[in-house]
Amino acid sequence: MTQADWTVLSLHLAALLAAAIALGAVARRLGIPAVVGEIAGGLLLGPTLLGRLAPEFSAWLFPPAGPVASARGAIARVGMLFFIVTIGLDISLAELRRSGRRALFVGSVGTFVPLLLGFVMCYVFPDVIGVTSKDRFATALFMGSLLSLSANPVIARILMDMGLFKSEIGRTIMAATLVDDLVGWGLFAVILAECAPQASATGSGVAVLGAAAAFLGAVVLAGRFVLPAALRWARERLPYPAGSISCVLALALVAAAGSEWLGLHSFLGAFVMGIALAGVYERQPEPFAIIGEFAYAAFTPIFFVSMAISADFVAGFDPWLVALVTAVAFLGKILGVYAGGRIAGLPSRQALAVGCGLNARGILGIVMAAAAHEAGLIDLRLFVACVLMCVITTMAAGPALGLLVGRAADGVSSR
Repeated sequence: MTQADWTVLSLHLAALLAAAIALGAVARRLGIPAVVGEIAGGLLLGPTLLGRLAPEFSAWLFPPAGPVASARGAIARVGMLFFIVTIGLDISLAELRRSGRRALFVGSVGTFVPLLLGFVMCYVFPDVIGVTSKDRFATALFMGSLLSLSANPVIARILMDMGLFKSEIGRTIMAATLVDDLVGWGLFAVILAECAPQASATGSGVAVLGAAAAFLGAVVLAGRFVLPAALRWARERLPYPAGSISCVLALALVAAAGSEWLGLHSFLGAFVMGIALAGVYERQPEPFAIIGEFAYAAFTPIFFVSMAISADFVAGFDPWLVALVTAVAFLGKILGVYAGGRIAGLPSRQALAVGCGLNARGILGIVMAAAAHEAGLIDLRLFVACVLMCVITTMAAGPALGLLVGRAADGVSSR
């Protein structure tokens, strides 16, 4: 990069962070997730608004291609790898085993129904979705995986704010998100390995998927038998917590590299590394907390603003497509979780509350949509619809859950 490129890049990143800080604060004041404000910042600075009002200035400060755009993309992606690791830390397979039958029914049925509806949607409404017979199957699989997902970190924050994180209903919701996330990201890995334009061309699809399963399984096993000892050594022999932070970041990058090399997305490798390190996190939370705070403060705003800055949401906005995807998202997740909850013995209002809570796709859904758009799995129209669906479901989850759980809590306490 030239000196001029570095100058533009510095101003470019400063503008992204300033927009994220300002509009994220506005979003929080309005009682909605900060990520909504950060995406709005990207809309203001990108081709959606600034590119139309001041095209020459926009092309200079926010070039769509070239070294500045490439550097911004690399910085945002690496930073999100570190943030994704901290998301994986909240997924404890032991918690799923402890929660037992109730969480299993809620998670499995609540994952299968939206997955099925998302898949069928692409075959029933191909003209609205904008898919051809050639790419319909891959798109349908992606929509199923996206709609089956629940935003573990967003839901955890909602439950904490409501004082319900350690309650029975809170434990049920959090354990059910484990099933959602594992199925959603697992299916997404299958799609990238088999269907994405840049999928691995070496070996059969079964061989690619087998190698991916072996790699991800090895990461989880290493997290149980090898990595705790390695990080304990780092704590004893290296400056703490700096040495432990460096080791965690190196592990995240190695897992991301392995995942990318296998034809999957680097985010999946980082996510699984977070799962692998969940046990270490419980005993040694400080390094992970520092990583999470810094990634959340510095990198996730850049990622979400740059995600919106790289797309023209006006050109890609299709109201019928947004309405269809959002309606199927609400219907599939809430009905699926409600059915699973009733099978597991939850009262009707609690089952409905769990469904409303799990309906939030949040950051994870937006990250998955961005990865699919980057991989060429979905076009701009569907990308915009998926992002808006994630925003709408996230904004609706807190108020609906609060209303229903409040009434359910009153009912439980009176019995």
